Amino acid sequence: MGRILGIDYGHVRMGLALTDPMKIIASAYKTLDVTSDVNTLKELEEIIKEEDVEKILLGIPMGLSGKKTKKTIEVEEFAEKLKTLGKEIVYWDESFSSVQAHQVLHKMGKKTGNNKKKIDMIAAAIVLQDYLKAQSY
Repeated sequence: MGRILGIDYGHVRMGLALTDPMKIIASAYKTLDVTSDVNTLKELEEIIKEEDVEKILLGIPMGLSGKKTKKTIEVEEFAEKLKTLGKEIVYWDESFSSVQAHQVLHKMGKKTGNNKKKIDMIAAAIVLQDYLKAQSY
């Protein structure tokens, strides 16, 4: 029974979240500093092996009109590279996940300015948990 890896894509950082093996709870996992696609894919491949990942959930931003944005296209291009890792890739709307992540940190009494890595991880966990709820795993 493998896990699902949630990715909040970014040029500078990628927030990652993982489900538990039963796919009930999504937890913030780590943030990758993006130096190159090759290095990022190598790191993701290691995580997939170490954590027994069977599926990748990739947060995809949609414009308020429901149409693709420049960022949407960038995420889709990254998804093409992710396919080389041999795992099923699912897109899930990530709209407002970063806003929600900011709110979570505020509730915890943390400042958000210096916590960008935490925001990315929490955003990935929010998107992944939303997916789990919708799928009724």
